[in-house]
Amino acid sequence: MSYSELIKELKLEGKIIASTRVHAKEEKTDDILGCVYKAFKKVMGGQTLVLKAGSCSCNGFNHNSGLKDSRPLISGGFGVFLSHGSDQQWTPPGERFKCDPQTGEAMFEGLPKNVMDGYDAIKFEPYREGMKADVVTIFCNADQLSAMIVLHGYFRSEYDHVIATTVSGCASMLRIPFYEMKKEKPKAVITGTDLAQRKFMEEDQLAISIAGWEFEKLLEITGECFFHSPVFKPVRNRLRKDEISGEKSFSILA
Repeated sequence: MSYSELIKELKLEGKIIASTRVHAKEEKTDDILGCVYKAFKKVMGGQTLVLKAGSCSCNGFNHNSGLKDSRPLISGGFGVFLSHGSDQQWTPPGERFKCDPQTGEAMFEGLPKNVMDGYDAIKFEPYREGMKADVVTIFCNADQLSAMIVLHGYFRSEYDHVIATTVSGCASMLRIPFYEMKKEKPKAVITGTDLAQRKFMEEDQLAISIAGWEFEKLLEITGECFFHSPVFKPVRNRLRKDEISGEKSFSILA
């Protein structure tokens, strides 16, 4: 099955982004304000975006995407920010994601490092059939996410071939998948779960990042997978409920 057929089967048109590490000097880089997830709406609409360290006004993007390996510089300390915060002047309120500063800092230090492999920018563009991307991210609802998880596990016997993390959206979409893509059996990473980024996504939307080379492999087996099983029919019908209701409405009017 081709990429276009996958798009049609799961109704994923305009919902897949390719992320590729590049050299900034060879690209026209962009500058954006705020969370990078806001800019992804433009990418899914057809635009290409190239970001290097400092391109995004959100300091977290530089450090969590993999462009920098140092901890984000935040007044009062990164660990304080992730935990209970501080009442000191110029210190932002704590997110209360971690129980104490030490746990927050240890979490960041545990993230994979040196994932850029000498590249210093990341290109984001709509995925096109046949392109060679480092990581492919599919923005999806629960039914589409379930389908992509099952599809990713088609050749896998292990139950944990997909992971969900408690890290920033940039780390789960980029840094960790950049690390996984170099493995013989990379894990897909569920992303879009960072509470700080949720307001920039639709309420029923999540995403999953898959190594680019493995995504290409998945396109080769969709012709024989569960798409052709009766078990998928109720989910397929639900993904097409707008089409079905439209057809019924037309028939009544006719």
